[in-house]
Amino acid sequence: MESKITSREYIKPSSPTPAHLRTYKLSMIDQTCAPHFIPILLLFPPRPDNDRHRTTEQLKYSLSIILTRFYPFAGRANQDNHSVDCSDAGVDFTVAEFPGHLHDVINSSQDLLLHLFPMKLDFEYVKAQSGVVFVQVNYFECGAIAVATLASHQVADLTTMVNFLKAWAGTNRGSKQEVCPNYISQILFPHKNELLGQKVSNSGSTTGKWGMRRYVFDSIAISSLKAKTGLKNPTRVEAVSAFLWKCFMEASLKNGKSDSVIVWPVNLRRRAQPPLGMDVFGNCTASTTASCRNDDGGVYKDLARKLRESVARIDGEYVTRMQGDGGFLGYQVNMQSVVADLSGGADPLLWSSWCNIGIYDIDFGWGKPVWVTTAFDHSRSEYANLIILLDTSAGDGIEACVCLGEKYMQVFDAIDELRDLEPSPLDVGSLMN
Repeated sequence: MESKITSREYIKPSSPTPAHLRTYKLSMIDQTCAPHFIPILLLFPPRPDNDRHRTTEQLKYSLSIILTRFYPFAGRANQDNHSVDCSDAGVDFTVAEFPGHLHDVINSSQDLLLHLFPMKLDFEYVKAQSGVVFVQVNYFECGAIAVATLASHQVADLTTMVNFLKAWAGTNRGSKQEVCPNYISQILFPHKNELLGQKVSNSGSTTGKWGMRRYVFDSIAISSLKAKTGLKNPTRVEAVSAFLWKCFMEASLKNGKSDSVIVWPVNLRRRAQPPLGMDVFGNCTASTTASCRNDDGGVYKDLARKLRESVARIDGEYVTRMQGDGGFLGYQVNMQSVVADLSGGADPLLWSSWCNIGIYDIDFGWGKPVWVTTAFDHSRSEYANLIILLDTSAGDGIEACVCLGEKYMQVFDAIDELRDLEPSPLDVGSLMN
């Protein structure tokens, strides 16, 4: 089942971007991000009012209004000088019709999800794109709608994209609240010419066949994991992360690796002193690591403790070191432990938590999404061992999207505790009634 493209155009800001904002220089943190895109897929339930033309026109109109505030998204990236030409060229906006039903997608393989996105997710293909944000609106036979977005990670992080989607959705449903991003990151972490011409590696990437699975932890499973962490007031993310790291260690060990290292981004907005607002535009994260010998991976409490300690290293002093004219030197100091862990031969597992950022609060006027997820193109040969954690629609569970090399996945997916987990993120039967 493939979607049929019915229209494609560029949505420009409703008013032109002022001349003094024409060139948007990436912040130092933006400059250190790999040139890939963040795929977000929002699936909304069937609606009794299914006027596709009116819905599309309203979405385009509200998007044009929001782009006056998120103006870099309507520009074109210049990777050579790490900037965005805010020329108001527009956001690539595609409309498609999908012959199936919402439950077909939820029960589907990863391949079907890829048809809902506006372009291929192949790394080399994406790297050649100058557009910053791409959108595809998919209409299903049953009246459901899927909104898929791709955003350049060199311009925005997940928090910025969720803020953008909330602002767009609010405007679309008629909210009078004006949401405007804060562009202070360019001042706090100013652009560094010394980073120009340096290639940012796609950390942990390798080549070969790989596979992707989803595992859903409900509130009961998470409570059980929390009780085993030994931490005071463990979070959902800590409990599930430590467990999945333990599972990865088993797969890594059986693939000939003696050590493993988990690499994950931490949001700097709340860790700065004083804290930065969540409305700060751009990338405002830093990577941290935790490592362990794979044959010691059975000690679940140690893994949970290591994860908490790795996040605690990123404090107010850590953020301050990266600010101002000397920020690049501070960045290099901060990255020493990460570089040491990654250069020691340990098996890297990239990690990202999409939990607790209100992604299920995005409401375009049709109600909140029944499922929010991401996608991976496993037709390409390049991959990185990667796990992304997302909230479930109920808010008390976690959906884990696991992307591993084929040989790793064979071991990982055979672990008894994982085989007992529900693979579907929600009750499909309820969508069919």
